[in-house]
This record gives sequence, C-alpha cells and structure tokens, in this order.
Amino acid sequence: MQVHRSLPVVGRLLTFAVAGFAALGVVDCSTFVTVRARGDGTLDGSVSRTPYSAPGRVRATLSEIMSGATGTYIDRLLIDRDSTLERWPDRLGPPLRVWIDSSATIGGEKATFPAAVRGAFDQWIATGIPLRVSYVSSPNDANIRVRWTERLNRKTGSTSWRTDRGGYLTSGEIILATHVSDGHPLDSRGMRAIALHEVGHALGLSHSLNERDIMAPLVRVDGLSEQDRGTIKLLYSLPAGQVH
Repeated sequence: MQVHRSLPVVGRLLTFAVAGFAALGVVDCSTFVTVRARGDGTLDGSVSRTPYSAPGRVRATLSEIMSGATGTYIDRLLIDRDSTLERWPDRLGPPLRVWIDSSATIGGEKATFPAAVRGAFDQWIATGIPLRVSYVSSPNDANIRVRWTERLNRKTGSTSWRTDRGGYLTSGEIILATHVSDGHPLDSRGMRAIALHEVGHALGLSHSLNERDIMAPLVRVDGLSEQDRGTIKLLYSLPAGQVH
C-alpha cells in the first residue's frame, strides 16, 4: 500500500506503505500485484499444509459473486488473486485472536498507536462480517500479530498471511512503521489510516481503484467507505477458494 497526501492533519506524513495478501503471493503496492506482477515493494505469503475443512459448499461460482458485486470492488480482488477468494473461516464462537505489540518501544507520542490498530480491527468487524476479535497478551496465542518498526524501505506497512489449500486464512502478520522512510514521524490519524488498510488485507481484501476507499493503493482517507464495507461483507458471505 502507498499512503499519500490528503488527510488534512496527516498531510505528507502518510507516504509509502505496502500491504499484502495471498498464499504464494508477492505484492508490489504502487500498482498492486500478485505473484504474477511486479511493482513497488514486496510481500511474501505461503501455504499451510493442513487444509481447513469448511462445512457446506466448497466454492462459489463467478455468476453468484457478480450478482452481488454492485457497489463493491470484488472484481479487483478476483483479478489480483487469480480468481481465488481468501478469508478467515467464520469465528462467531471462538474469536480471531490478535496480538498487538504494546511494549516500551511504543511510548510517548506513539502510545496511542496500539489503540489505533484495535480501532481498525473494530471498524472492519463492525461491518457485520462473521468474525469476533479478542486481543491477547502473547504473540504465541495469536492468529494475527501486529508488530512495530521504526521505518520500512519506501513504505509504512507490510502484511503477510498464510492460507490452507481451501483458501481459508490460518495466520497473519502486520508490520507497521512509526516513521516514514525519510524519518518523519507518523501521528495517530496517519497510523489509523495505515492500520485500516493493512487490517483490510489481513482479512482478505485486495486493492480498490477508487481513491475514496481505504483500500486504494494511495490512501487518501482515514475511514471505511461504503465500497469497503460492501466488499468485505460480500467476501465473507461466500466460501473461500477458487472461483469458476
């Protein structure tokens, strides 16, 4: 993901951020690509050897998906991910466990950053998708881990994940930079925007071509759009896996 300009408070503090996706995928986020394309920054993914056995249907049809696609960018997701839907299995019982590094390295002005990340998860969950989230104190107990670094090369965030053979997500990691590449610090509003974008990828979304969406490659907003909400709700109404 690249984050750029436009938030009034953030200004130029939101610059390059990579976001990522997909088993066996590589993402270069200036143009958003998969293992089959190239761009500006990279993200690696890999495949778990233990498949998740989902109940009911094992795959969705293209006609079924497109019948509900109005007001979404699900078409971009299918293009970017080689016609594969990747998402977490429903977790309305045992929740999705998230660990956010809240160590002493995130102090002072950056003390609000963990809360910004929790708010990002909460906004996506509030769309009504069949997930619950709990925040755990140990990375060993987590399905998704969120870590911090002072800066990343030409980006401010990176997300990777694993899927099983059926396309269901099994684990993920988000790395967020506290400074842009030139050393300029991010503020809480900038971190909120970056976290929303990266969490969207960790939940299975690809990029949108609409600059009003949080999932646009160049992030110009700090909240979810109706297209963001519609796309993740459609994704989580369908089974993971290859689409035909």
